[in-house]
Amino acid sequence: MSSIERVLAPDERVHLVTREHGVVLVPAFLRASLVLLGAGAVAVLVAGVGRLGVGRVAVAGIAGLLAAHALVRLIGRIHRWHMQQLVVTDRRMILFSGGLSRRVAAMPLDAIDAVEVRRPGGGRVLHYGSLVVTAGQRRGALFGLRRLPDPDLLLGLVLGLDEHIPAALGRGRAAPAAGPLPSAR
Repeated sequence: MSSIERVLAPDERVHLVTREHGVVLVPAFLRASLVLLGAGAVAVLVAGVGRLGVGRVAVAGIAGLLAAHALVRLIGRIHRWHMQQLVVTDRRMILFSGGLSRRVAAMPLDAIDAVEVRRPGGGRVLHYGSLVVTAGQRRGALFGLRRLPDPDLLLGLVLGLDEHIPAALGRGRAAPAAGPLPSAR
């Protein structure tokens, strides 16, 4: 049984499972590339010198350790990105994050008062942005996610689901039968 299935009600349907756009990994790749480039330059300089002394071997070893550390950090960042999932069901939005220590946060769809999409300049080109949600007196990016892929489609899905979910459902009364729910691509 997956971690998603464990938190769903028996009659709750999943409509979308997504994660932040891959553009969030660009800084981590750039940092790792710069460190690897620097370590490679040091290795070339050390190899170009005639005799290897203890000092040069130590410098090459430190450069190798820095390169290994940069790669481990990059792998960790990719793992955290991969483990974070946003799930939209017909009743709520759920954010799963973390690997060994798992964090699950949920927001019922009927608690949402207003929704809007924000796209930065690069988001218009690469199709990412944030879903800004107002619930009660609080307003902010949905679960702090600022680079969701195709936020317009997510907005349409949330609005379509919200129209089909009566407020009485959250209070335990029987819900009237609704038409077919829209699905995400």
